[in-house]
Amino acid sequence: MNDRVLVVIPVWNEAANLHGVVMELRRARPYDDLLVVDDGSTDGSGEMARRLGCRVVALPFRLGYGAAVQAGVKYGLRRGYEVTVTFDGDGQHDPADVAPLLEALGEGVDVALGSRFLAPEAYHGGLLRRGGRRLFSLLLRLLTGLRLTDPTSGLKALGPRGQALFALARFPDRFPDADALVLARRARLVVAERPARMRRSQNRHSMHGGARAVAYTFNMFLSLLVAAAGRESDLRG
Repeated sequence: MNDRVLVVIPVWNEAANLHGVVMELRRARPYDDLLVVDDGSTDGSGEMARRLGCRVVALPFRLGYGAAVQAGVKYGLRRGYEVTVTFDGDGQHDPADVAPLLEALGEGVDVALGSRFLAPEAYHGGLLRRGGRRLFSLLLRLLTGLRLTDPTSGLKALGPRGQALFALARFPDRFPDADALVLARRARLVVAERPARMRRSQNRHSMHGGARAVAYTFNMFLSLLVAAAGRESDLRG
């Protein structure tokens, strides 16, 4: 697939990891443009990204992961990128897994997700998080018919219709994954997964660890139920 690709890296206090993430992306995908969306970091993440030569969108204060991703997608659309890839800034994702997602877009997929459960030897997270993800997958299947193994994956590739949905839909700031997939289904977008060799996050302050994993899973369930019962206006900004 030869379309212009923008890799959006939403970050909150990832200065310690950002250099390695950017350098690895540049070695593996030298022709992609990199955009760091700094979600109100207090550790100099935005300044680090500028020193590395990345494009930077600095949000005025912390707005949440959903808002950071949406800001990056809007940036790409306004500048004519045909494809947007979302890529976490904590060192969890492997740039080699971007290519299969782009190939999926070339085959007619609108939203391609990287799934650790389809890849051998990938890091699957702790027991609580794995259990929550499986329950979430089951509920998502019951409500939408989507059969996904890793629905909360932060590694995504969006084609034109996927970009339009992510740019215009109304998402909650902290739990956008459920809403994105429900609205994609309602908008009749094609969603597919490809294997992705996820690694352990290098950010020790991850919101998904320990007891926070339970709260995250519970809130994801609530978000999914609300999204499934939402109005058509949710598809418009």
